[in-house]
Amino acid sequence: MRKVLELPVDIFTKYPAKVKHKSYQSVYQAGSIKVFGDSKQTEENPDSLGCYLVLSGRGCDEIFHILNKQGYSFGDLFWRCEWLYGSEFHFTRLDIAIDDRNETPYFTPEQIQRKCEREEFIGNSNSYRFVESSYTEYCDTAKTVYIGTGKSNLSYRFYDKDKEVSMKYQKPYEEIGSWKRTEIQLRENKAHTFAMLFKDNPLDLGKLAFDLLAGNLRFIIPDEKQSNRSRWRTCQFWKRFLGAVEPLQLHIETPQSTLLETQRWLKEGGVLSAVKGFCFLEEHEALGGLERIEDMLKRIRYSPSFGNKMIGHLSRINREDLIPYVQDDMKKGGVS
Repeated sequence: MRKVLELPVDIFTKYPAKVKHKSYQSVYQAGSIKVFGDSKQTEENPDSLGCYLVLSGRGCDEIFHILNKQGYSFGDLFWRCEWLYGSEFHFTRLDIAIDDRNETPYFTPEQIQRKCEREEFIGNSNSYRFVESSYTEYCDTAKTVYIGTGKSNLSYRFYDKDKEVSMKYQKPYEEIGSWKRTEIQLRENKAHTFAMLFKDNPLDLGKLAFDLLAGNLRFIIPDEKQSNRSRWRTCQFWKRFLGAVEPLQLHIETPQSTLLETQRWLKEGGVLSAVKGFCFLEEHEALGGLERIEDMLKRIRYSPSFGNKMIGHLSRINREDLIPYVQDDMKKGGVS
């Protein structure tokens, strides 16, 4: 018999919101965890029932923290949803990331690109495209290879996570270390089926992910003697990758919280410099007709985006006791 799982609903703040192609009118948000609800009354939904949970990568980290603190896993969460809502509970999208942090990666996006250009792969989709991004002075360009269309039920992305992080956090590429990411994107029935497999096998996500890759995508070596491409041998880098990478954990710690990003913006964007200047003028009674910092702060309220960063931060450091004060300030509205 499973324990009853209850999420702390008091940490959520309600906002008006709209979701494209859906009828939800409100979002209940805590940090990066979002639950859309209050659906419009329609002929198909006369009782305005239903909700829509959206978890980004950071949202997964935050809800993992909440679950783990109570001794629960994502498998428990999925089981609880299925038990409560049966066939009405459905996954619409699920992204799985596999990170290769080896100094010498199993493969690079450039290798995947060459395989695609030569049509040396067999998958559930033959479509592919490449995107190249410039990451300024911190590193050279980064490549992303997409196999499958964005709307297909199963597609893949291969990209330079190290270069993305280098740009995002303005760190030299060498400090990040080699970091290549493979992402599997599942939609609709494939997403739901995979989630239910994971629900029943919460410790086997890595095996499930690699089984999925092995069964649906293969990079191959041309064989002039064999006209049937399905009989071409699997290339060495793909065999090594599927057979040697450590099992994937659903929970991956993010290197920095969103408040640290805001702190960097404060320090580097000139905001603190301006505050220091106002304090200097006030200290020397040289404000003239300008307002004091203290008087301005009395009218400032946390914006929804910044307030939710604070809520996420407080949840991660086990200071939920301060969350109601942040929520109260956000509800008062005012200048953000």
